[in-house]
Amino acid sequence: MHPFMPLVVLLLACSGGDGRGKGGEGGNEEDEPVVDPRILVDVQAAALGAVGDHVLASAAVESEGQAVLVPEATGVVTGIYVEEGDRITRGQLLAVIASPQLDAAYERATAELERTEADAAAAQRLFDQGALSRSEYDGAQRALAAARTAHQEASATRGFTRLESPIDGVLAARNVHFGEIAGGTPAFTVVDLDRLRVVVALPERDLARVAIDQPARIVSAYDDAVSATGKVVRVAPIVDTATGTVRVTVAMDPGQAALRPGQYVTVAIEVARHDGVVTIPRRGVVWEEGRSYVYQLLEGPPPETDEDKKKKDGDKEGEEEADGGWFAALFGGAEEEEKEPEIPGVYRRAHKVQVELGFDDGTITELTSGLVAGDIVVTVGNQSLRDDARVRLPGDPLIEKKEAEAPAVTTPGAG
Repeated sequence: MHPFMPLVVLLLACSGGDGRGKGGEGGNEEDEPVVDPRILVDVQAAALGAVGDHVLASAAVESEGQAVLVPEATGVVTGIYVEEGDRITRGQLLAVIASPQLDAAYERATAELERTEADAAAAQRLFDQGALSRSEYDGAQRALAAARTAHQEASATRGFTRLESPIDGVLAARNVHFGEIAGGTPAFTVVDLDRLRVVVALPERDLARVAIDQPARIVSAYDDAVSATGKVVRVAPIVDTATGTVRVTVAMDPGQAALRPGQYVTVAIEVARHDGVVTIPRRGVVWEEGRSYVYQLLEGPPPETDEDKKKKDGDKEGEEEADGGWFAALFGGAEEEEKEPEIPGVYRRAHKVQVELGFDDGTITELTSGLVAGDIVVTVGNQSLRDDARVRLPGDPLIEKKEAEAPAVTTPGAG
């Protein structure tokens, strides 16, 4: 028995405990929430895979086949036969513009051609009969040739009133309206959506790394989920002295419908590739003071603490401090140490590991050192972790709420 035990029992009996336990008046541990000290995370295993090295640039999508139709004649729009989004074939009539001057010129040229053709036929008959001189015959033929030329010109200018598409594609813009005067400004734009491209300007230092037929990924600047694939089809043979860049044309694979001309995109050209290397999701890497780390998930017994070592060594000082704390707690000299709640399930912790990185394609990162394939890495929740912090996974059992402690028993005769 502890040497002070009789005195403690006597004082406790005289104190007249009220039976309300810890917390004083009205204390109710049943209402106190139980906080789980573990951090919820998600994980993924490092795996062997392939990662590419990329050159990045930004530009707008455009079409290899695009036609902007500008009426060469000025007149009133009398017919519109297509709308934006319509599929257009080469030679299809888009609109008609009425031009009285051109129509009149065509009619005059047609009448003149008919007259000179008749005169030339009569001159031919007379010349064959010897009733017409050579000079008169040649004059009739020259008049006919001039009339034909004038008729061709009139026919061509009359065609300015008929706007026809020169290519197959989709009507991207209609800038004219029925009844208005058109001429001199763009009326229609037709684009070929099967031949889209992106022309990017790359720094001169990347010139040696880029080559024809290298694969590329084109991603919308505003939505990473909207993307397409393509390849390098042209590399300019010169460097722009004003900007120090090289024009590189990336053709998008036909058939894609995610991106459209005019959209601003980021182009990632794959210039090298590593196969069979250790890879993890890019979000699993955290940076501190310029160094890269990952949190590896470890399972098993908790790491040994200093207190565990003291208990093993039979530290007497630790035992005396415990006795002193117990004695002081009885007399209100110290608060009772709160016990951590019992945590069910497997003991999991996140161990911080420094790693070296290789290629990175924006989604997957290559690890050249630090982990091996099969190691489990924290990919969600790693920004708030500390080394060896306790963690839990989705689906791990949670701490159950503690039952209320039994009320303290009042010593008989106290008071």
